[in-house]
Amino acid sequence: MVEHDEVGMSNRDNDVNQWQVLKFGGTSVSSKANWENIVCIIKNKLEHGQRVFVVHSALSGVSNKLEELIDEALIVGSDKYISALDDIINKHKVLLAELGLQDNYLDEHYQHLRRLIDGVSLLGEASDRIKAVIMAQGELWATLIGQAYLKEHCNPHPFWLDARQFMLSDGPSEDNYLAVSCGYQKDHQLLETVKSAQLVITQGFIGSNEAGETLLLGRGGSDTSAANFAAKISASRLEIWTDVPGVFTANPNQVQNARLLKHLDYDEAQEMASAGAKVLHPRTIRPLKTTKIPLYIRSTIEPEIEGTIIHELETKAGLIKAITAKQGITLISMESQGMWQQAGFLADLFAVFKKYQVSVDLVSTSETNVTVSLDSLTQVVHSKTLSKLSDELSSFCRVKILGNCSAVSIVGKNVRAILHKIAPALAIFETYKVYLLSQAASDLNLTFVIDDEHCNKVIASLHELLISNNPNSEILGPTAEELKQQEFISIEEKWWQQKVPTIESLMKDKESAYIYNLDKVKYNVLNLQSIKSVEQIYFAMKSNNNSQILDMVYEQGCGFETVSIHEVNTIIGKYPELDRSRIYFTPNFAQRREYQQAIQLGINLSLDSIYPLQNWAEDFANSKVFLRIDPDIGKGHHENVRTAGSTSKFGIPIYELETIKPILEQYNITVNGLHAHAGSGILTNEHWAEHAQLLAETAQKFPKVKFLNLGGGFGIKEREQQTELTMRDIDKALDSIKTQYPQYQFWIEPGRYITANAGILVAKVTQVKHKQNYYYVGLNTGMNSLMRPALYGSYHSIHNLTRFNDEKNMLATVVGPICESTDKLGVEIPFPVTQEGDLILIDNAGAYGYVMSNHYNMRPPAEEVCIASSE
Repeated sequence: MVEHDEVGMSNRDNDVNQWQVLKFGGTSVSSKANWENIVCIIKNKLEHGQRVFVVHSALSGVSNKLEELIDEALIVGSDKYISALDDIINKHKVLLAELGLQDNYLDEHYQHLRRLIDGVSLLGEASDRIKAVIMAQGELWATLIGQAYLKEHCNPHPFWLDARQFMLSDGPSEDNYLAVSCGYQKDHQLLETVKSAQLVITQGFIGSNEAGETLLLGRGGSDTSAANFAAKISASRLEIWTDVPGVFTANPNQVQNARLLKHLDYDEAQEMASAGAKVLHPRTIRPLKTTKIPLYIRSTIEPEIEGTIIHELETKAGLIKAITAKQGITLISMESQGMWQQAGFLADLFAVFKKYQVSVDLVSTSETNVTVSLDSLTQVVHSKTLSKLSDELSSFCRVKILGNCSAVSIVGKNVRAILHKIAPALAIFETYKVYLLSQAASDLNLTFVIDDEHCNKVIASLHELLISNNPNSEILGPTAEELKQQEFISIEEKWWQQKVPTIESLMKDKESAYIYNLDKVKYNVLNLQSIKSVEQIYFAMKSNNNSQILDMVYEQGCGFETVSIHEVNTIIGKYPELDRSRIYFTPNFAQRREYQQAIQLGINLSLDSIYPLQNWAEDFANSKVFLRIDPDIGKGHHENVRTAGSTSKFGIPIYELETIKPILEQYNITVNGLHAHAGSGILTNEHWAEHAQLLAETAQKFPKVKFLNLGGGFGIKEREQQTELTMRDIDKALDSIKTQYPQYQFWIEPGRYITANAGILVAKVTQVKHKQNYYYVGLNTGMNSLMRPALYGSYHSIHNLTRFNDEKNMLATVVGPICESTDKLGVEIPFPVTQEGDLILIDNAGAYGYVMSNHYNMRPPAEEVCIASSE
């Protein structure tokens, strides 16, 4: 059993005697282990002076079994429904026994259901009214079991409430028993009924009409019931306890790298629910938003995980939050030449939908066609109704009904503003037919309707391109796999935590300094060398050209990836005996003479444009070259670190390769290698295998290719919720490609992976400033030393080394002295109260730090210092 920790309680949560509504789903209430967790959760709240209002689903699978039971009973001459009923009863008896409750506790209720289903079998029909009564038994039985168990383990005892007394339909109920909506206004009669109770248990999913008939809120309606009850009793919060630990950026069962969303705005959550996120029912959000009640999504199985909080939240516009899907939707296409410029034509069409009480979800129009989708999440449209609808619409236009479709949605605030950024991801629809494209008027989603069979592939591809490649967001938590591993993970101590006396000593006579740990550099190289599928590592010296670091990399047998002739000459001057094959030169828009010098030096030369071949082909005559291929999709946390796609200046599009073949043949130029690089900070182990596959397939165009440079971009773990790359898994993925293409050698060109976490930037505090709600900590160096946060929006963890163990009760924005508003090294970082002269440490600063520094404002950048384990 796990004690529930109250995390993130709002101010009104702290007021005693406030109602908190807890909704438990079917899986949550179907085992003794989960009930033990439920008791702990409830007891914790009662001990904190809260009043608890439990809304309860049927046992897992029972609602489906009740539907099947009705179908079995309607089969003429069959008595199979009897065994189906026995299965349902036995499921409850098993739980009663597991919980130590009396076996005959529900006998009277079993007999009631048996009489109902016998009647259905005898008559050979089941009206929706009878179906609702039968389906309601699942919730009624389950909450009676829940009441009995809580009565034995909680004090005060629970008050059992029949939800049908207060969950009343707010619309016409004629012929609508299976998917009604109910009101959520403050209910004084309900409050009066429970005024003396501290613990209430009631049902989700069920309600009633004015005649007292039992109604259902539709599948998934228990969430809606809980939200309605929360609003009715002015609860301080609603917690939905289910079998998953929160809302994810995609369904974790479909997308392995889907990440937990720690916070969501009401509107985003509503959009995700409406677009198919199964954790929430679409009607759940509105009552909570109206009454400003925060919603917490938690896991009964893993109650220690904080989950997702849905509340009023100012989120960054243009940030994709999720890829969702609604499967099994129906499209209705209506086509007529007569609709063009005919006033009222659409009104006539939609009047037919209104007549048959069919709600439309998506709409797409043209001069002669209107196509709509029917939302299967919020309504049940029977085949007979659909047939009648089609027949009547046919009097206006040609009607085509297309079933088995999926609506895949890209969800995020202000999605319209980032259409240019998501454009490369849309290339996947070249393979999959799109029946309807819709951009929400709310600017919260972009939706594509495709065939059901392609849904999972499209979701996985979009998630990889739009979310997995953009890891730096405070609202993104761990993946489902990382959550499983968290209890076994200890926070790794950083190398600099053992070097604090050395750092303090070094900083006595320095204003600011980059400090590099050479042993960490060596460790990182050795880690990469464990990838046995890779024959050669080229260190991207643009990331850090410190002389001692170059020596360390050289001693480990690495080559050097260079991007200017000046870098090339530095390496040759420093290591004159170095085999020229260990120098890889990949210039971009460089002058002609740099290419000429590279050919003369006999180093590996990569061309990332066809321009040199088209205009200077004679310079490459009888030579060997690499071609840098554009993999078409850039990766990384920021657009400025993505080096592929049409918006990137790097690489040759694959479609241009055929145009250079005559030039290669004419000048006897041999393509002996291909190269691809997509970006920086990549944490997906399969990425380099994807490049290997692409390059190996492309190499079939050039029979003399021997080497495939898979690029760099190896990311490091910068936040606790991120997962480190695993060399074993990278090697496994690459080995599968090498098995297919054993004729090629694989090369890589890491830079940041080797030096970033081996370096820190240490500076001193000059001033602190309080400005309204902001706490500024000013340093004696800033973007003149470390440009990455201003240039890329890069994240670096920042620590007050002087007060490392002090309570971090401030949210600090750490800035430098440069006269620019962008001179911010970190924003809203948990920080201790800080004083002038404190040492501030900026972590993971060993790459693209000093090499990009400048003397802007005539302020000198931080100097460089190297240390080893003995220091």
